[in-house]
Parts: sequence; C-alpha cells; structure tokens
Amino acid sequence: MSRGSVLIVEDEHLLGNNLQEYLRRHGWQAQLARSGEGALEAFERIRPCLLLMDYELPGMDGFQTLGAIRARHQCCGCILMTAHTGEIVVTQARQHQINHVLYKPFALAEMEQWLQQEAGRCNCGTHPA
Repeated sequence: MSRGSVLIVEDEHLLGNNLQEYLRRHGWQAQLARSGEGALEAFERIRPCLLLMDYELPGMDGFQTLGAIRARHQCCGCILMTAHTGEIVVTQARQHQINHVLYKPFALAEMEQWLQQEAGRCNCGTHPA
C-alpha cells in the first residue's frame, strides 16, 4: 500500500533524484519536477496529495508555485525545503499555510517524518495517485 503521492519540486538534479529514489523505496508515489512551471504541469497530470517544495527555483519561487497550484486546485500538504535560515522565509511559509520547513542539508528520516505527519492530516493514504 502506498503511503501517499508526493510531488517533489527541486531544481538541483542530484538532490531531486535522491529524494525521489528514497521516497519510492519507502513506499511513496514520488514524482519530480525541476521548476515552478514544471510543477504546475506535473500537478495537472498526477494530482499529488503532498508537495515537497524547494524555495529557490528557476522562474517562479516555491511560494509563487504553491500559490499558482492552490489557485487552480485543492492541495493539502506542503513542506518547504530551503537553505535560507532567515526568519523571513519562515514567516512567509506560515503565511502560505506551510507547517514545516526543512533546512538544507536535512536528514531524510526527518523529511519522511514530516511527510507522514502531513499525509495523516490529509488522509493521503486514500488519495488517488
């Protein structure tokens, strides 16, 4: 049984590939987009329950991407990934109803713990992929 569907939005190739592989090995349906525009296209196709969103992306940033997705679709959980440790990013995350911010580099087990928590809150195990 799948733990839920996750769209990873990460422009750094090695990190994005590693996150996708890790999540798939741990029972998640994980897809990868490398830009905000790519995330919008992927969201249309797969309708994931959760977003694992990088803050700094080419073109639109993570908050702009999330806003565009939410303007078109009901979207549940989003976890933000960032190397920026400033309070401004945390404040913006809260304004965008993001409950968890992962600071790069982070432990994969920590990421999965937050995804499990969001999936439980959103009933993602029953969400169609």
